[in-house]
Amino acid sequence: MGRMRLVFTPGDDQGYAEARSRLLEQFHVWARRRRVEVDTALVAAALDYKYARDRRLGRWTRAHIADALGMWFPRKVTVLEPDDVAPAFHALIEFLDDHDWFDPQSSSDDALHRQVVDSTPALHDGLADERNYDLGKFWGVQLHRNGVDPADPGAVQRFLDRAGSGEADVDRAALAEIMRRDARRSARAEWNPELPPVPMPGAATLVEAAELSEGLDLLRRLTVWVRAGRRLTSDGRLGRVDALDLAAHLQLDHLYRETARTSDDLPEVSLLLRWARAARLVRVVRGRLLPVKTAGPLLNRPIELWRRVFESVGRLGDNLGGTDVFGAPSLFGMSMSEAFPMLWVGLYCAGGGPVPLEHFHRQVRDTVNDEAGCVVDDLAGDVEQRLWRRDVTALLDACELLGAIELSETLDADELDALSQVAHRDDPDPTVVMLTPMGLWAVHEYLLEQGMHVPSPGELADEDVEYLCVRMDGVRREVAEAELAAWTRARETGDAVRELDRFLRRCEVPAHRSLALHALGEAGAAGRAVAARHRLHVAEPVAVALEPGAAWSGPAPAPRDPTVAAPSSAPHPRTPARHNLEPAG
Repeated sequence: MGRMRLVFTPGDDQGYAEARSRLLEQFHVWARRRRVEVDTALVAAALDYKYARDRRLGRWTRAHIADALGMWFPRKVTVLEPDDVAPAFHALIEFLDDHDWFDPQSSSDDALHRQVVDSTPALHDGLADERNYDLGKFWGVQLHRNGVDPADPGAVQRFLDRAGSGEADVDRAALAEIMRRDARRSARAEWNPELPPVPMPGAATLVEAAELSEGLDLLRRLTVWVRAGRRLTSDGRLGRVDALDLAAHLQLDHLYRETARTSDDLPEVSLLLRWARAARLVRVVRGRLLPVKTAGPLLNRPIELWRRVFESVGRLGDNLGGTDVFGAPSLFGMSMSEAFPMLWVGLYCAGGGPVPLEHFHRQVRDTVNDEAGCVVDDLAGDVEQRLWRRDVTALLDACELLGAIELSETLDADELDALSQVAHRDDPDPTVVMLTPMGLWAVHEYLLEQGMHVPSPGELADEDVEYLCVRMDGVRREVAEAELAAWTRARETGDAVRELDRFLRRCEVPAHRSLALHALGEAGAAGRAVAARHRLHVAEPVAVALEPGAAWSGPAPAPRDPTVAAPSSAPHPRTPARHNLEPAG
């Protein structure tokens, strides 16, 4: 059995494209040896459906078959010979079964074959009605029907001009229905990231962290300092005398006190004042800075106060340091409240592990590119980019002061080279960010409030092991290992060892292999013996010798040679194929 990856993370189009190409190559070899003649482009389309649906190429149920044939193919796939689709699905089912690539929660191969037969009439009905097509497929079919080469831009444009003027015969009622359906569809895709299960700190840890937070202590002392109120200048700033008094009281801005002419010249004091107002600890009333009365009781409730301050970070705004040394606001300042949730999700997905800050900058620019329909780097000069990075750095410093994150730097030359490619800059930011236990808890609560599904530790124990390894890839090692250990404990020893052995025989991702080997180590002597074999690159299936007292759950599966045709049995009812095309993609 060859190496093959079957589960992918959201957005891993490159990884899927590479795996799809190799899988189709293996399918082509298998089909020649089995003398199976099908349209391989339709097999590729079936794989594309699974990647778009759930990114799990090895999980097929009857519902998946019905959805693919009844909805996906009529909507997305240009099918020249409808009778060729069912044989392609039958062949794909046999191919996956022969290679033992169906995951444990797939339907049986017999059930899948029967569903192909049952759903074929719906496929033909859907393909016959052009109203079911999406816009791209509709025009692709028109080009084929009128003998227009899609690779010839001039010919395509001439045909579209004729169609627009009414000279070319197209189904205008179907086109109008397709356009109405597309207009009802939301332009922005719903953001629903897949989050890993991450254990939360206990109450004692949270209380201790809140009490030790330097930022919380400063904001509490600032609120008390305001007392009955402080008069502001006509432009809403704290007066110079009061600003210097506050700086001395909080022991801030030592380098700026002697030269400061206004409160804006004291960047640390300015940041704290903005933060206190954003957290609704103080407010401005008739030219005076006053404490918010309802915030008074929170000053003695550290966890509630800490969370309130944390949630206000995204509202701090631009030019956080007071003096605007660049003379212009950040190009991305208006997007700050939208950008920081992406940072929190990225940090949470690492489970408290380190994340290079350049990955966040790249994600933000990619998101702006998608929404604006242009490349931000082509519009923003170096000054604008530095302004954006300055604002982000100021917010991160505030979060570190609060105790939500820890900041460090990478000095590894290879890592810096990799960050240069991510940043498209010769001077990438070496900053590495990680959530503290308090930060993990705060982000966890934020994600729940946003309506996102946040898995609990052990929640993925019933999943396929490759899916679990993919979900935990990139998560802090201790968190990932704990989830794999929970997965192992949720099964009989023999079942766990056999499934891990089965996965390791085709696993090609080093990080996934490492997690699977750790899970084998949690399965007792039997698991450790199998792990030792895989570390020596022995990939034969194993029979598991159970430890005393362990329950036996059936014999180990016999080794299968995927190159040998299975004994013939009663054939599945299907239509013979008429084409044998080269793999697509």
